[in-house]
Amino acid sequence: LDTAGAFSRPHFRLMAAPRKKMLFSRLFMGPRYGPNEDLVSQTSRDDSDTVDLEQQEWERAEAARVIRQKMEFESLIQNIMSTPDPQHVPSIMTKHLELLLNIRGYEGSKLIESILQEAESQGQEYVNKVIDAIEFILSFAEVFVNNASTLDDYNKRLLGKIIKTMSKAATSARDREELLDKLMDSEKENFTPGFLRHVEGECARIAAASSMTPESARLLEILRIIQARVLEELGKDMGEEAQVLGQLLGYDNTKERLAVLDAGLTVRGIDFAKNMVQLTEEALDGFTRVTGGADPGLVQRVSEIDARLRNFIQKQTAI
Repeated sequence: LDTAGAFSRPHFRLMAAPRKKMLFSRLFMGPRYGPNEDLVSQTSRDDSDTVDLEQQEWERAEAARVIRQKMEFESLIQNIMSTPDPQHVPSIMTKHLELLLNIRGYEGSKLIESILQEAESQGQEYVNKVIDAIEFILSFAEVFVNNASTLDDYNKRLLGKIIKTMSKAATSARDREELLDKLMDSEKENFTPGFLRHVEGECARIAAASSMTPESARLLEILRIIQARVLEELGKDMGEEAQVLGQLLGYDNTKERLAVLDAGLTVRGIDFAKNMVQLTEEALDGFTRVTGGADPGLVQRVSEIDARLRNFIQKQTAI
């Protein structure tokens, strides 16, 4: 990454410090996920006109994406600069992590250079504020990446510990069950949403393999059992309605989520629905008090569940 262009001016020297260069590289040159975006698909084509047309469309889409990224990055800087309470800044940052992690290296350099050049027209004091905001953004991203890496390693070790306990060949099935019960109880505080996502990710990875061996099938079965046991352990301290709500929010597909809810309400009845609607009402009320706004996707999911519950209660009351 060539950062010379972005940090060549005297008042950008703070940004050009070695630590910042390393931070910049880690943030904007990290591994990317998703399909490889080549100018032209690697698939052979006989029609050169089609290739030219697709390249033009790709270039237009890329130009629009870069413009959108700059607008979002500038908006993030303005939000940070205008926030009166610094304690609220991390909450703002968490809503823009995807933006930061998706900016490519050369784009990041050009983006910061462009923003700083535009800031010059408003005076040195304003430029310094922009630099402070950018430094905070990069520092926050570094901490996030480091913590995420640490948590991922910890989740791997925890999952391995559980699998090892479940797979001890020298003990009887009953002894293994007792050992697992003790382990689940002692590690309960470490059963975070991140750990559950890690387990689900491992399940998805194995299930998506081109071929399934007996060993991988057995491992997938063990992972599913672990998922169920973790949820069961967490549910001991929660009401049944809270457990159900948490499980519903885990469905990405709206139709599936509401179908599962409808099936549960048919079995549990109106009292269960009334208890659940209290939870959704409290959650929606809490979202309104989140500084910078709650995650729109989460708000939408809870709102859909809340509306479905109220519709069920209304129909049952009318009977």
